[in-house]
Amino acid sequence: MAEGQQLMEASGRRHASGKTVLFASLAGVAIGGPLLGMMGFSFLATLTLLLITSPLLILFSPLIFSAACVVGFAFLGFAVAAAMAIAGMSTVTWVYRSLTGRRAVGYHEGAAGKLVEAGGAGKDWTGYLQQENLMSRAKNLFI
Repeated sequence: MAEGQQLMEASGRRHASGKTVLFASLAGVAIGGPLLGMMGFSFLATLTLLLITSPLLILFSPLIFSAACVVGFAFLGFAVAAAMAIAGMSTVTWVYRSLTGRRAVGYHEGAAGKLVEAGGAGKDWTGYLQQENLMSRAKNLFI
C-alpha cells in the first residue's frame, strides 16, 4: 500500500494512520486551545463583575424595586385605559346602532330565544320581570 495513503484497510476494517491522528490532534489543539482560553477569560470577567456589583445590587435594591413597581403600575394603568377605551367605543357603537335602528339591541335568553328589538319592545318584559320578582318575594315571606 502507498505510504501517503490516509486510510489503510486491513481485514475489512479501516484504520487511521499515525500521521492522520497526529494532524487531527494538532488541529484540535489549535482550534480548541484558544476557545478554551476565551471561555476561561469570559468566566473570570463575569465572576469579577458579579463580585463587584453584588454589594451595589444589595445597596440599591430598594430603589430598583420601587422603580420596577412604578413601571409595572404604569403598564397596568395603560392596560386598564385600553380596556376602558375598548368598552367605551363598543358602548358608543351599540348606542348608535340602537338609535339608528340598524340592528337589534341584544339577545335575551329567557325570552324563548327571541331578539329584543330597539324601540320599546322590551318594556313588556320589564313589567313581567317586576311582577315575577314581587311574587317570589311574597312567597318567601309566607314560607
